[in-house]
Amino acid sequence: MRHLEGTLSIPGNEKYEYKTYEADLNGDDSLDIIITVNQLEKAINEAIEKGNTAKNAELGYIGNYNHIFYLDGKTKELSSPIAVPSSPHARLKISFENIRSEAYKDILVDFRIRNSCFRRFFTIVTKTPRQTFEQKLFDGLGDIKTEAFTIKYEKGSYSLAKDIVVYKATLENVTINHPLEVYKVNPSIKGSDELERRWFFNDNSIKYFTMKQ
Repeated sequence: MRHLEGTLSIPGNEKYEYKTYEADLNGDDSLDIIITVNQLEKAINEAIEKGNTAKNAELGYIGNYNHIFYLDGKTKELSSPIAVPSSPHARLKISFENIRSEAYKDILVDFRIRNSCFRRFFTIVTKTPRQTFEQKLFDGLGDIKTEAFTIKYEKGSYSLAKDIVVYKATLENVTINHPLEVYKVNPSIKGSDELERRWFFNDNSIKYFTMKQ
């Protein structure tokens, strides 16, 4: 907690939330930890100080108020914070997937921006989470016009890392009665066989790329 508060300059009177998630993220047979930190109170207070409360509230206080840290399970070293710009009304959602290797997991970070949701992919490189890809999961929640996507992982076409294959999908119709509900609803997404795009991993760049359409 001292590391979290020190690197994020969190004063003693600020309320914030943190959560931990465990997985082997580097193949050394030790459980590593991803820590998420949410600073909703800071977002609201900064908006009040700047006199932009109404506008910021309408936009969901989007900013650098959600962060992740990586704790190496073997060395106990903590990384610097990595900001995930998003609405702090929604806490980051962490999951893990074998993408680069069957020997360890990659990190999936889901975050909300108003009525849309995105997923960022990270892999551990020299004891630091490095972003490799980002994909929109849905948009237009509660609106008439919506879009959604599902993701599958298939055998790598250009490297040993799996391809990330994105398919078009249908988003559940949801009625939003209060602006804050949009951050709490986890809508169902119905997948299809209609391919949106296939992404392949480039080992040299440590990123995902796709062919021109």
